[in-house]
Amino acid sequence: MAKHWSEVQESGALLGIRIMFFTYRWIGRWAFTLLLYPVIAYFYFTKKTSRHASEDYLMRVRQQGGLPTTESIRRQSFRHFLQFGRGLLDKLAAWTGAFPYKDVAFHNRDDFLSMVNKGNGALVIVSHLGNIEVCRALAEESQHVRLNILVHTKHAENFNRVMKKLDEKNHLNLIQVTEVSPATAIMLQEKLNAGEVVVIAGDRTPVNGGRQTSVDFLGSPALFPEGPYILASVLRCPVYLMFCNKTKRGYEVYFEAFADRIRLARKQREEDIRQWAQQYADRLAHFTLRFPLQWNNFYPFWAASPQSFNQKKSDHPKQDVAL
Repeated sequence: MAKHWSEVQESGALLGIRIMFFTYRWIGRWAFTLLLYPVIAYFYFTKKTSRHASEDYLMRVRQQGGLPTTESIRRQSFRHFLQFGRGLLDKLAAWTGAFPYKDVAFHNRDDFLSMVNKGNGALVIVSHLGNIEVCRALAEESQHVRLNILVHTKHAENFNRVMKKLDEKNHLNLIQVTEVSPATAIMLQEKLNAGEVVVIAGDRTPVNGGRQTSVDFLGSPALFPEGPYILASVLRCPVYLMFCNKTKRGYEVYFEAFADRIRLARKQREEDIRQWAQQYADRLAHFTLRFPLQWNNFYPFWAASPQSFNQKKSDHPKQDVAL
């Protein structure tokens, strides 16, 4: 059985983060870049599961026309790993304040900022495509923006522990969660009422598995979390999608109004959730085909069988909202 994504060892382990952060901050970008190649090569050749997951994902992208067929899938996979490493450099730059936020281009941002500047909160569904840390540029544009990012894993918690000290303006609040209990939902509702923004990833299931639904993604069934849509229905707030990708000109952040409010009918709750998840998966597929090497996926995303999942799901009672 394939491991849950949180069990796959990533280059985000605490010791590795500390070493790379020290290299970047005290020696310089050139040293970090120089260190990057042997480090990425080590992980590429030693992490078999991650390498095969990358190749599987890139093959699906190639079948959808998102990558050329003239280059070997192994070379594309190594470039995929390298892109992840370069993205880590930009994460460090974003956290240390060395990132050139003025060079970030925004698409369809004005309506979102207008709403936040008026003191209205929102739920933003993001992904592991590109570099979500660049969303801090929002705080540079508007001092009214405060982001509450829900994170799942101990790896993310380790990264946050190292970097959070650098967020002197305190525009970013990282909330470690495994599921949303009633107390958590109340806390998030209070943040929305205060005009803050809650951010949740729509392409990762939580550590404890959580509730999932099967939708089409890049031509095959894949399991996506139900949590973002259940949470949105509980919080009764506007929902946006946000994607942040690197182009030749620099980073570009794309905002999309997803729903004024998500309502889940009691009699067709599962179908409503599946439809919302499918809409999200369609938008994620659109951007992954445009920026295929920027989706930070290094675990078997399509490994689970939808049939066995549906059977397992029917054998268990409904849970509280799980991210």
